[in-house]
Amino acid sequence: MKIAIVGAAYTGLATLQYLKDHGHELSVTTTRADRAGELEKLADRVVVMKGSDRDKMRSLIAGQDVVLLTMAGGMVERDGKFVMDLDLYRDAYVGTAQSLADVIDTAPSVGQIVFTGSWSAYGNAGGADDVNEDTPATPGSPFAQVFVDTENLLFGLETRDRRVCVYRTGTIYGPQVGYVPRGLEAQTVPMAGLSVPFDGNAPAAIVHRDDVVKAVVFAIERRLSGLYNLINDVSEKKESYYKKITDAAGVAPINWVAPGSGPKSLSNRKIKDAGFVFGDPDATRDGESFL
Repeated sequence: MKIAIVGAAYTGLATLQYLKDHGHELSVTTTRADRAGELEKLADRVVVMKGSDRDKMRSLIAGQDVVLLTMAGGMVERDGKFVMDLDLYRDAYVGTAQSLADVIDTAPSVGQIVFTGSWSAYGNAGGADDVNEDTPATPGSPFAQVFVDTENLLFGLETRDRRVCVYRTGTIYGPQVGYVPRGLEAQTVPMAGLSVPFDGNAPAAIVHRDDVVKAVVFAIERRLSGLYNLINDVSEKKESYYKKITDAAGVAPINWVAPGSGPKSLSNRKIKDAGFVFGDPDATRDGESFL
């Protein structure tokens, strides 16, 4: 297949490697020219672009069978600290989806679009006790609203011949790549003793990077359509789950300061009913790859 991947950071890069190993013809984008050399070792074509660039998007998707959206963005450095800029964040996600929507009719060969979004789109899910894909989203911040807006744009592109699959992923963990903490402990320990703006009574909602890659491939192979929660089987609440990690590391627990802002539960039943099998259902393979 001819597959275009928009975004090649942590999950996108692993997906690129996996698809290359399985013989697909790959185009990939990056916003950083200094990464082109690295990506050229894996991809047949590297395009340096923002997802919101319509002319480059038109060129990128021409003749492709599948478009994968694994973009990330919005992080900027200000006064020596990295912070999220809402305008850049929105451009990275909504801007990319709008760009694709504007030019998709020029690429009739595209039969599948897959987007890896976020479970944060649910917000507190209106206080629902059992949250699944039929539960209305009630995003609790402008950043969460970005995911809902992106999903809506993409679902508007579905036709009889073109499927759109959206994954609402949990917090992604896995093997270390580069300098950004990726393991569960590595992500958790820096938050020890800090107040974080999340609901400690919400489910842990985590998923291994390689299960995200596998799910993307699963969507392509099964031509999945619709919305799917992509979290593993760990159903414990954030506060208790992450306290085990901080206790084991001998550091102070996290102070969760947004009670009621997250869903009470989150189901992964739909993706499993479709036939997907998690490689790390219980989060016991942190730090390793199983692709």
